[in-house]
Amino acid sequence: MPRLLPTLLFGLLAAGLPAAHAQIVAWEEVAPMPTARAYAAVAVLNGQIYVMGGRAPNGAVLGVVERYDPVADTWQQVASLREPRYGAAATVLNGRILLTGGREADGRVTDDVEEYVPGENDWESFDSLEDEREGHAAFTIGNTAYVFGGYSESGVYRADAEYYDPGEEDWYEYPNWTLDAPRAAFAAVVQAGGVLIFGGYSQFGPLAAVEFYVPGTGGESRASLEEPRGALAGAGNGTRAWAIGGKNALNEVVSRVDVYDQQTNKWTTEAPLPTPREGAVAAVVNDTVYVFGGYDGQGLPATTSLKGVMGTIATDPRAPDAGFALDPAGPNPFHDGTRLALRLDRPAAATVAVYDVLGRRVALLHEGPLAAGRHVLAWDGTGASGQRLAAGLYVVRAVAGERQATLHLTRVP
Repeated sequence: MPRLLPTLLFGLLAAGLPAAHAQIVAWEEVAPMPTARAYAAVAVLNGQIYVMGGRAPNGAVLGVVERYDPVADTWQQVASLREPRYGAAATVLNGRILLTGGREADGRVTDDVEEYVPGENDWESFDSLEDEREGHAAFTIGNTAYVFGGYSESGVYRADAEYYDPGEEDWYEYPNWTLDAPRAAFAAVVQAGGVLIFGGYSQFGPLAAVEFYVPGTGGESRASLEEPRGALAGAGNGTRAWAIGGKNALNEVVSRVDVYDQQTNKWTTEAPLPTPREGAVAAVVNDTVYVFGGYDGQGLPATTSLKGVMGTIATDPRAPDAGFALDPAGPNPFHDGTRLALRLDRPAAATVAVYDVLGRRVALLHEGPLAAGRHVLAWDGTGASGQRLAAGLYVVRAVAGERQATLHLTRVP
């Protein structure tokens, strides 16, 4: 069978092939967080990542606060919280961190707010929220801080919001906005002058629903997550938002990582975490995604800290063709082998090949005519000469005339 010539980068593929797009292609360990924990709060201030509170592996509620320097790859412990808590939410307002709500060591959901003053390395009392909240979110746009959603003291899922008025120095109910789906343990990322809300738990279980709200303008639904999940981590850089890990509707802790593009209103899959995580936190500094803490699929603490390694992968700029598509593989990630399926709405001569992150074709799964229908293909993770390929991200690309489809696979050690 004829073979395509390899290329150095997917961005330099021959005419007619997909354009290049930077995304997370792998995860790399960085300095481990000194205190293992889950359900902490996170904030970025002056290029440093602060991880606050959470629950220790033995269930203890923590007040410890640690600061990560992405440039030096070092951790430093700073002043502890006045009240230990987990399930809190943090935002930055006027150069200070506000830590809002959460569940305290006595088991009660709190409305307490603390303020971190970096120049004094100290936490101060702040005006309390209108209502108790745990598993909520907090964000700042302009000079206004908002909190919304979460669990109430009675365990009810909240849909309401409140805001902080610096002039009045108090929190007030924000009647202009309620979540379409009351939820807790969800992710929220500020982008395009608004906030993107995704995932979380509702009274019916994990959610895939996504909402976008712009203060003073209103809200709307956006493209749903591919898989419902709660207790996921979220992070963003202003135009893209990452949904990381979490627990799905089958009560499985997952390692999947999806990214939302504000311009296209689409979620795409990127390299999964090395191990599943729930209750982790994530942050973006200088367009690099960092993930800390959480529990793995066995309920054990995730002790490694990670950063996403960006690479160039082919993406098809054209709209998806519902009549020509590659169905998701299973299993994915995989070790010994995986299966996928090419769907055709009419007979065609098709080529299905696997490429590495440098754009080199490493395996050919099919080349030749196919009837209309669904065609299952298997790949055992070997190259054209039968050698076992390295662990990492691979792209399956199917071509039939002018029609194209792609699918990402990850082989683990």
